[in-house]
Amino acid sequence: MERIQHSPLPGTLRDGLVAGLSPASAEGTDRVRLKELTGLPPAKAIRALCVYFALVREEATSSGPAPHEVESFVKQNVSPYDLLLHVEKPSLLDLGAGDLSFEEELLDHYFPALQESGKVLTLHAVDRLQPGSQLGGAYHADPERLQRLTRDAPDTLHFRFWGGVDMMDLSTHPHLLARYTVLTCHAPATPTFAYEPTRLSPATIHSHLTQTKGKYRTVQVRGEKALEVMHRGQALTFPHWKFVIQGPLALLNLAVRRGALCILSAIDDEVFWEILAQLVEDPGMRPQDVVFTPDVLPEIFGHVHQTLSSLTVGERCHLSDVTPLRQNLPASTTHRERNPIAYRFRFAEIRRGAVFPGMPAGSTARQFRHMSEEVPPWHLVLVPERVPSR
Repeated sequence: MERIQHSPLPGTLRDGLVAGLSPASAEGTDRVRLKELTGLPPAKAIRALCVYFALVREEATSSGPAPHEVESFVKQNVSPYDLLLHVEKPSLLDLGAGDLSFEEELLDHYFPALQESGKVLTLHAVDRLQPGSQLGGAYHADPERLQRLTRDAPDTLHFRFWGGVDMMDLSTHPHLLARYTVLTCHAPATPTFAYEPTRLSPATIHSHLTQTKGKYRTVQVRGEKALEVMHRGQALTFPHWKFVIQGPLALLNLAVRRGALCILSAIDDEVFWEILAQLVEDPGMRPQDVVFTPDVLPEIFGHVHQTLSSLTVGERCHLSDVTPLRQNLPASTTHRERNPIAYRFRFAEIRRGAVFPGMPAGSTARQFRHMSEEVPPWHLVLVPERVPSR
C-alpha cells in the first residue's frame, strides 16, 4: 500500500485502492469499490496491482505463443490475424483506434469462428483524441459503433475503448493486459512517428516541419487548446499534440512489450522509412541529422531501397532476406513503460499496399485507394522476442 500512496495516481484513486486493500475491508463495501476501480474481482485485482506496482513480475509469454511459434505461423498463413483463432486466450490491442471501423471489421471476420470454438476474445482499443473534442473530425470513435460494441457485446467478447489516452503512457491503465496476442497500429501518425529524436535534433525537426507543413503555433479554438498550421495560405487546426514528436523507436518499444505479434498497417512513405531505419542492423541507415526526403533515400538505403521500392501492391518479403535485422532494440528516450527489458524483432515482413484480401483494415487504409497522389503505403508484420542475457 505504501507504493500506491506514493504513486502519481490521482488522490481519489489512491485512497480508494488503499481502502480496498485494507484488511478491515475484507468483507466490507471497500472491496466492492476495489472491483469498481479495477474492473476485476478482488483476488485478480490484488494480483494486477502487484504487477502494476512491480511487486511481482508478470511473465509476458506465460499464456501466449512463443516467438518462434508466432513466426512459423505468420510465414505459413496469408493473414496474420488468423493467429487469434489458434491461441487459447485471443486478445488484441488497437493503438490509435480512430472510428473503430477496424474493430467492427475484425469481429465480422473472426468472431463467429471464435464463438463456435467457445473462446473469449479480449478486444481493447485506445485513442489519443479526447471524446467530445471539436478537433479530429472523422477520426473520433463513432458513437453508434461504440454503442454496438459495448452494449450489445456477448459474454464471449470483452471489449473496452479508452479515449483521451496517450499510447506512450499505457502504464497508467491497469485494466489493459500486460501482453496481447496481437497489437495493431493503423496508419501510424505523421509527423508523430515520422522523425526519430535519437537521430534528428529538435532544431532539424522544427526546421523541416516549418518548411514542409508551414508555420505553426498553439491557439485556443472555442476554449480548447489546438495547433494552428499555416499551410499554403490556409490556417488549419489540429489537436494540440499533433506535432509532438515521439519517433518510431518509441512506437516499436511499445509494440514489442505489449504484443506477441505486432501489425503496423497503412504506413505512409515518410513514416515507413524512419521505422525501417530502426529495424535494420546497419547503422549507416541511421545517419545523424539527415531528414529522409525522397531524394536521399536511394543513397542512404541503397539496395534495400531498390528492393523494397520494386515491390508491387500485394507483394511481400521478409526483411531479413534483404538486410540483417537489428539484434538489440535500444530503449526510446520517450518510452515510459516500467521495468525495461531488452527486446529485438526476430522476424519482420513487409507488404506493399493498404488493404489485403481476407484481412480487416482501418478506415485510413480504405481511403488510400482514393488518394491518387499518394504512393502505395506499407504494411509491417513484426514478431518480437527478448534479447538473451549474456
